[in-house]
Amino acid sequence: MTASRLWFDRVASLFYGLAALSLLAILALMIARVLSRNLGLGFSGLQIVAQLLEVWLAFLVVGGLALDDGHIEIDYLSRRIPERWQPIHDILVSLVTLWATAVVFFGSVQAIQRFADSTSPVIDIPIPLYYLAPIVGLGFLIAVLVRRIVIDVQEVRA
Repeated sequence: MTASRLWFDRVASLFYGLAALSLLAILALMIARVLSRNLGLGFSGLQIVAQLLEVWLAFLVVGGLALDDGHIEIDYLSRRIPERWQPIHDILVSLVTLWATAVVFFGSVQAIQRFADSTSPVIDIPIPLYYLAPIVGLGFLIAVLVRRIVIDVQEVRA
């Protein structure tokens, strides 16, 4: 295993761990919300914190899924491509995915700049925290895709 793959695996494991903690926190927050409502405790903002964690949960796993090819893949047409063209197909798919990922990534950067002083209702969570999730998660996905493209290009050249 190369040093770069080891680094990618460690980051993916960290992000999976954080996503698992987020999922547990969401569960605890939803239980607390139900109890608060039914017992009249008046805890406010639990739903908003859970929604923030849901956003983080989604973006934390995308890079790891791409790293391990665990993502959903519609490969009906790509399975019919001759074997010798498969690496070129993989490069093109990675380039399109990289472009789409970069669009969302830079959109999130712009959103952080635009909403820098905004907060969510009730408990004043800074809105940029919502947009930081795609920057972290998609930043890792971009690194995974660039690595994949480099490996595929080396395979084509060999």
